[in-house]
Amino acid sequence: MPERGIFAAGTVMPVSAPPIPDGALLVEAGKISAVGPLEEIRRENPGVPVRNFAGSTIVPGAVNAHAHLGFRTKDAPPGGTFSGWLTKLIERLPEKEVWTAEAARDSAREAVEAGTTLMAESSPYGECLPQLAESGMAGTVFAEFFPGDYDGAEPGEVVEAIIVRVRAMNEGLPDRVHARVSVHSPYTVDPESSRIAARRTREMGWTLAYHLSESPEEVEFVREGTGGLADIFGSNAWGGVGVSPVRYAEGIELLAPETIAAHLATGVGEEEIEILARSGVAVAHCPRSNENLGCGVSPVPEMMRSGVRVGMGTDGLWSSPSMNLFEETMAAVRLHGFDGATGLRLATLEGARVLGAEHETGSLEPGKWADFAVVEDAPDGSDPELAMLEAAADGGVAATVAGGDVIYNRAYS
Repeated sequence: MPERGIFAAGTVMPVSAPPIPDGALLVEAGKISAVGPLEEIRRENPGVPVRNFAGSTIVPGAVNAHAHLGFRTKDAPPGGTFSGWLTKLIERLPEKEVWTAEAARDSAREAVEAGTTLMAESSPYGECLPQLAESGMAGTVFAEFFPGDYDGAEPGEVVEAIIVRVRAMNEGLPDRVHARVSVHSPYTVDPESSRIAARRTREMGWTLAYHLSESPEEVEFVREGTGGLADIFGSNAWGGVGVSPVRYAEGIELLAPETIAAHLATGVGEEEIEILARSGVAVAHCPRSNENLGCGVSPVPEMMRSGVRVGMGTDGLWSSPSMNLFEETMAAVRLHGFDGATGLRLATLEGARVLGAEHETGSLEPGKWADFAVVEDAPDGSDPELAMLEAAADGGVAATVAGGDVIYNRAYS
């Protein structure tokens, strides 16, 4: 595509504005310069080449607010209980090292082919950064660290070590790809290491990823210090504090606008929602993983009504059936009774808000990156956004464009 180009379709759904029949985007230097009717944009930009997807819909690219690329559908541990699944996962870590890179590459490709243009990926020590960086997507890899790997070092030393490591990982990356830190969870990272990591990353202006209130076993560990997670990574002696995981996370300074908390599927009541709203923390909703691992239903409508930023995440292929963020969104639509417009916002602009990128992507507006998907066979009907989501969830994405670059191409040559 030349430096300037027009992408047109039967319908353009900007998300931040009503759908545009026979709409188009003017793309210049990777960003959107204009959005409107094709006839108007063509008239004002004579001679600019046009790619027209008649009968299709252009929507913002999907934003995956919580993913794990380094897994594959093959030989996934059985679901059921979260601690049982995690135990099997840990047992397979040595053999997994052989195929993690290939799995990450395949997962990233699957996400791209399903219309994803921005991803927040979490992996141990950021091991899947190369695969995200080469995928064409924009995104952040959150490097999960585990203090038990540091041979008895003090919490401050552990945190500084991971920060040094992550800083080095940022060298030589594509412009829209970054590495950051993940405090993995309340049951794997001790309170003091968690607190220091949260303080230090906020000082640096970094976002921070965290698995929070995911399972009944996590609630039991934090409240009582017992259950299947009490010794999942050795002896985790800091549990049993008598409060919910959300209250615990607040107490160790994990919750802030820079924090992305994934799952929140168990033990999240009115008190916890009030804490989440007050702290400004963002939430990644992964309903299919939550169901598969017996983790309950996240109270997403209540969180949204309280002003909590919520976006969608697929988790990884050992806990969820696909990396298709639109398919994940349809699961949320059915679970919570959302209409199509709400679902589309969750999959795009709300996900960008979770990642702090809403001024750069998530909707089709002048000045934002040209991140979008072309979806075939999305009939209008009474809820065109819902029809579009259903088509995208069912494999209807024909092309994916990130920063003006076509990174997936089924629709044209």
